[in-house]
Amino acid sequence: MITTAPARRAGLAAIALGALVLAGCSSTNSAGGGTGGEGSSNLTGDIAAGSTGTMSQFTDISGICPSDESEKVSVGVVDGYGTNTWSKTVLAEIESEAAKCAAISGVEFIAGRGDLEATTSGITSLAAKGTDIILVIPDAGPGEAHLPAIRQATQAGSTVVNFASDPQGTAGTDYLDYADQIPSFVGKSKAQWIVDRLGSAGGNVVFFGGPSGALVSTQEYAGAKEVFDANPQITLINSEPIWTNWDPAQAQQAMAGVLSQGTPINAIIADYGASASGVIRAYEAAGQTLPILTSTDDNSLSCGFADLKAKNPGYELATVSSRTWIGRVALRKALAAKFGTADDEPSLYELSLFEDSTGSAEGSKTPEEACLPDAPSDATPSTLLSSDEITKLFG
Repeated sequence: MITTAPARRAGLAAIALGALVLAGCSSTNSAGGGTGGEGSSNLTGDIAAGSTGTMSQFTDISGICPSDESEKVSVGVVDGYGTNTWSKTVLAEIESEAAKCAAISGVEFIAGRGDLEATTSGITSLAAKGTDIILVIPDAGPGEAHLPAIRQATQAGSTVVNFASDPQGTAGTDYLDYADQIPSFVGKSKAQWIVDRLGSAGGNVVFFGGPSGALVSTQEYAGAKEVFDANPQITLINSEPIWTNWDPAQAQQAMAGVLSQGTPINAIIADYGASASGVIRAYEAAGQTLPILTSTDDNSLSCGFADLKAKNPGYELATVSSRTWIGRVALRKALAAKFGTADDEPSLYELSLFEDSTGSAEGSKTPEEACLPDAPSDATPSTLLSSDEITKLFG
């Protein structure tokens, strides 16, 4: 899972580069200012490394992939978890994007299953056999714990792009680039929605994260806390995310524990939609009325909203995209550097609300509009997969 933020070490450079991208310019990363291409460094490229922006700035892979089909490149994906629906969807999105580029000979996938040693071994093993492009979700432990393997792969000649979880290294030195949402921005978006809903009366908020110490969770929590600190009528009752391993059963158990303490809860933030589903089950088991909730998008939340709203009049839902599409960006960045083409789309994305049941967020959908009626409950409404690809993925 998933799995970024002004707190990152390259933050100031990211802001400066982001201004170039938003102005319609491309930029090389910090390693040397050169372009990629055969025989060039795997740490440079005209890829606007570290830049910030929005999904409206996506690049078409057709302008990146070489037209000469005799040029071939191998791709490997290492996911620190790799076993849940989110990870399966991420891989399907990468494979979907790769299918548009005849130069890609294949995509190999390694799931770390939450084991740091297995994850780092997967990175180095791909590099050892000469995999040209390695895309890494470094979330099997603290981001920096993956850096030795990432550096080793880079030194071996692979083009490494991390995505969906912050490796805490330096683009252009330790790896080519890092692509993701900006979790602190997401946390602020969710928190502001809660502040607007609760108004001057305020209330108590609980925050659910993923594996213990996951940066995507701690960074989103920090963004939310910043908003709540500026609105003293809101009390964030936990001093750090409640860790759930992004497991619905663990989230349900954790929420049951919170409810047993008797503290009234007025709003819930979950950084993963499946965890939110577990939270909802805890309320149903306790026979208590649901408060407002904000999470990442999940088909069960979208399609099930109307029924829950009928039973819980005060229930409202807001989500941000689960960004299962972010691996497409990572792939395009790596390809551009590899073949010496340009990719000026952002690396880091400011995500506004994807859904808002109240209809107040500009550009958002209602849950009814987001629902994918022919897709399984754990599908991702904001996915860029086609309906046929979703059917193929979930069977």
